[in-house]
Amino acid sequence: MAINIKKLREMEGKAVAVDEIYHVEAPEQLFVVRGDVWVQGQAVHRKRSIFLDVRIRATAVQQCSRCLTDVVSSLDWEEYLEFQPEEDGNLLEREAFTYSLEDTELSLQPYLVGLIGGMLDPKPLCRPDCKGLCPVCGHDRNLGECGCAPNHRGDPRLQVLKELLK
Repeated sequence: MAINIKKLREMEGKAVAVDEIYHVEAPEQLFVVRGDVWVQGQAVHRKRSIFLDVRIRATAVQQCSRCLTDVVSSLDWEEYLEFQPEEDGNLLEREAFTYSLEDTELSLQPYLVGLIGGMLDPKPLCRPDCKGLCPVCGHDRNLGECGCAPNHRGDPRLQVLKELLK
């Protein structure tokens, strides 16, 4: 479940196949990764940097931002990653991840949560016309009306705006 850096260094400039499976724990308030995350592609070591050209497959579960039901997203995308060695106080030449020169393996585990999160919708909907929850009783309005919404007048401070819409 890690890329062998020693093997990459020995094969400087040559592509090495990557076929890894990771179990990823994401912060539950954001999303949940269902099952394993599959990473397949190739890695190349050049001039102390490691370049990965990989395809990532995962299934993530989020909550609908209106009604809180589960929204399942099957993700399948290609990612190009660059890892540069950590060096004391030196800035990286360009945006890249880092690894220690003493490391013998490179695990993608710590990076996968961010990569998966970047592929997900920040405001997921279970369907485009999701009606959300009733603000009074919390009933899922996608399942039918609850009866209290027509009787609920809403925030009295907004009555002036309602009058303008008539």
